[in-house]
Amino acid sequence: MTRAALSNDVEVVEPDAAAPDFAQEPQNDVPSGPVYLAAKRAIDVVVSLLLLFVAVPIIFCISIYVRGHLPGTSVFRQTRIRQDRRNGAEQPPLFYADPATGRILPERRKQDDVFKRNNGDCRKTTAIRFYRSNGEGGLEPDRRRHDLCGQPFVLYKFATMYPDARARFPKLYEYSYTREEIHRLRFKVPDDPRVPEWAQWLRKTSLDELPNFMNVLRGDMTLVGPRPDIPEMTQYYTAEQRLKLRVKPGITGLAQIMGRGNLTFQQTLAYDLQYVRNRSLLLDLKILYATAVALFADQNGAH
Repeated sequence: MTRAALSNDVEVVEPDAAAPDFAQEPQNDVPSGPVYLAAKRAIDVVVSLLLLFVAVPIIFCISIYVRGHLPGTSVFRQTRIRQDRRNGAEQPPLFYADPATGRILPERRKQDDVFKRNNGDCRKTTAIRFYRSNGEGGLEPDRRRHDLCGQPFVLYKFATMYPDARARFPKLYEYSYTREEIHRLRFKVPDDPRVPEWAQWLRKTSLDELPNFMNVLRGDMTLVGPRPDIPEMTQYYTAEQRLKLRVKPGITGLAQIMGRGNLTFQQTLAYDLQYVRNRSLLLDLKILYATAVALFADQNGAH
């Protein structure tokens, strides 16, 4: 890996051009102390409730505004990916049922036998069933590692795209990239044709993200963490990048304050990993402050 310092506080990992090693498990080095997690959740709930209460008039006005331009509901629901069931905790030895042969094998064989067979495509491993020892010489189902590439959840946003955007612009929904393309990919589309002119200011100000706070209250997300990806993009994670899925996704994160939608896909993942490995309450508070400053400064490149 090539490292480049992009700020005084953050060192970004630039990916090599070599093919990613999907057949290895990311190291379990995610800070996850109970005091930190409890404090983080308390801040999530208090801040989200306060902001939603204060923003009720804004949310009401935006809802009317959106419904005046789009038929149906003003809220857009999109499937995103959150953390897997391991959450960085140590797990007992597991076994898995190989979907190709039905044989029960030690989990350490899983990466070689399944990930390499499917070229690291997470979408092709959902049929895997894991088991753990029941302490009596037998096995029982264990679902904590079933979601190898994270768990899907519904993300709430204000609708800011044409309802038939997928039919109008099918190429923007193919999500098929070569190794070279994925290294230079910028996920933000300049002058996105799916976003009508009347909705551009909502995207620019990030007001379309206000319903995200409902996801925080539901426990799907946190205030600070890596932004959740769509399922189609997790297949491009390397083994190291899957470490991102050990923590809850956030409304804002290190990548958002360091460049937001102007970063490449790989740069965003590098910042996400930097946050995951160094997360703390102090870092969370710094990111929240920097996010507020960026919003009031009317930064471009909303994610």
